[in-house]
Formats: sequence, C-alpha cells, structure tokens
Amino acid sequence: MKQIPLLPFLLGVLSPIPLVMMVLIMMFCSPQTMLPILLPAFVGYATIILSFIGGINWILSMQKPVILLDNNVNAIDKKRLSIAVVPCLFGELAIILTAYHKWSMAILFLIIGFAVTLFLERNSYLPTEQPTGYRTMRWLTTFVIQLCLIGAVISRTPW
Repeated sequence: MKQIPLLPFLLGVLSPIPLVMMVLIMMFCSPQTMLPILLPAFVGYATIILSFIGGINWILSMQKPVILLDNNVNAIDKKRLSIAVVPCLFGELAIILTAYHKWSMAILFLIIGFAVTLFLERNSYLPTEQPTGYRTMRWLTTFVIQLCLIGAVISRTPW
C-alpha cells in the first residue's frame, strides 16, 4: 500500500492534543471547574477519536485483503467489520456513563476500547494491507491517549 500522506499523518498524530490540554487543566484546576464542563468534553472528544478509528476500519474492511490471513474471506470481512463497530460501542457506553456522572467507569471503558481496538487491528490486518506509517501513527496516538485517560483517572477530580 501507499504511504500515508504527510497532512493526514500529522493530523492523526496531533489529534490527542486537546486531550493533553484537558488533562493538564484537570490536574491543576479545582474539581468544581472540571466536573460540569471539562469531563464531559474530555470523554466526548476521546469518544470521537475512538469512533473515528472505527470509521477508518470500516473503510479498510471494505477493501479486499492483499494476502489472505486464512482461507475464509467472509470470516475475515466479518472480523474487520466488527473492528469498525466495536469502538463506537465502547464510546457509546462511555457517553451513557458520563450522562450518569460515572466518570471513572466512562474513562475505563475508553481505556479498554482503545486497547481492544488496537489489539484487534493488529491481529486482523497484514502490515501490507494498511498504508505505510498507519501502524506507527496508531501506536503513537493510542499511547498518548491512554496516558491522558489514565491521567484523568488519577487526577484530583472527585470520582
């Protein structure tokens, strides 16, 4: 496959910046500032990123595999389509939990969602089926996002 163009690569790598800024604010502001506005925005933005990853997998799942991972193409397609849906389900659960002020559970679902999605992607595609640089971008962004999510959990907000 082709290499990811520079602009999409940069946008992907820089996408966690709002989460980094929000978690820094959480660490240094009072809980009264964080709870009403910042935590729903934090969970919402993380959910958007997770759902966007699902959308990328939706597109990749519609492409025919370059080299089959096993003999059953339909099973591969179903597995890849599930990777497209799973992130949205984790994100939706996080939003519902946020609506009920279950912040730590919402963030826990996001942590699990990012990890599960990365694991499923890694085991469902050959490196030659994804654009060159995609896996590096995904590992880097997932690492930064996971740090932000963990930082939000351990920040001094009242859970």
